[in-house]
Amino acid sequence: MSNTDSKTLSLIICSRNDDYMGDPMWRLATSINYVSEQIFNLEREAEVEIVVCDWGSMVPISNVIQLTQKSASITSFIEVPLELASELQKDSPFGEVYALNVAARRSKGLYIGRIDQDTLVTVGFLENFFHAFEKRKDFGFDLETSYMFAARKQLPYAFVSKEPSLVSLDKCIENFRSWIFNEELKFCHWASPVGILMMHRDIWDDIGGYDERLIYYWFMDVDLATRLMKKYPIVNIGEKFGYHFYHLEHMPKGNLFRHSHRKLNPDWSKSFDKPVLNPNGKDWGLRGHDLTVSKHSLIPIEVDSNNAATNTNNVALFLHILKGSLRRWTWYQIKHFWYITKLIRKKPYL
Repeated sequence: MSNTDSKTLSLIICSRNDDYMGDPMWRLATSINYVSEQIFNLEREAEVEIVVCDWGSMVPISNVIQLTQKSASITSFIEVPLELASELQKDSPFGEVYALNVAARRSKGLYIGRIDQDTLVTVGFLENFFHAFEKRKDFGFDLETSYMFAARKQLPYAFVSKEPSLVSLDKCIENFRSWIFNEELKFCHWASPVGILMMHRDIWDDIGGYDERLIYYWFMDVDLATRLMKKYPIVNIGEKFGYHFYHLEHMPKGNLFRHSHRKLNPDWSKSFDKPVLNPNGKDWGLRGHDLTVSKHSLIPIEVDSNNAATNTNNVALFLHILKGSLRRWTWYQIKHFWYITKLIRKKPYL
């Protein structure tokens, strides 16, 4: 992977301009605008970039998304045309493995961190990442040779569905962070819902990113981890740096499983027996395709100018958070019990 115009950190995201589960363009813009504020507050804007793979949008994301001046200045969009996206994803609704690989392949960061399009990255992660990178604090692991993973927390649908302002989101996190359940699988943290997944760019290149055969649902992150764990240590940076990733819940039923209608990736994707480190070869991430890279094309918005600070009932919000956290805590105890029964029966636990 060439690295001619180096950054320290690339945050990569994949998305599409559609109506997936509500308003994905608001969620994407909110995630980008939120982390950009944190980046500029730390005066790290010259060292961090945001790279979005626009997967098969009929109208490019860069033409419609509402970004601030700060976020527009550090965000790039890589456009994969609809015809190519449809060909690669076949009967899958979204070729996420391809899209994330496209973003990783064309990013400039020494470290590349994958986040979802609806994940808020708080300042605590950025502070600790740069402390580790600049060796100002010892976190007990080698940043350069490690596969780093952190689970996420959830902001409740009842709050997110009102499309709160950045100020309101920040206040929610500040006031209730200790009450928001962390969705980490204690027996297998790297198989948890992703807050961030991060590696040095040389590791991304060595493993070829995500397995581009896994175009369906589930286990793409698990497959990646089970491929690289024989060569690279896996580090829970949620424990090391703190849990600084908040998912904007966009499904009203919360923790209930809602994807039974989807075609799943094959069972081998969660196997630990993977002799091939890079199944994609040297051209992973559509290396041979000349893709358009664009910048935000609209007039930048002022921070929160498109939605004034939400008048939030803190008592009601706290009750929503408490209810969601208790529900998720219960579900994760069931998962842990299920894991123990699998061990007793000597069955695969993934």
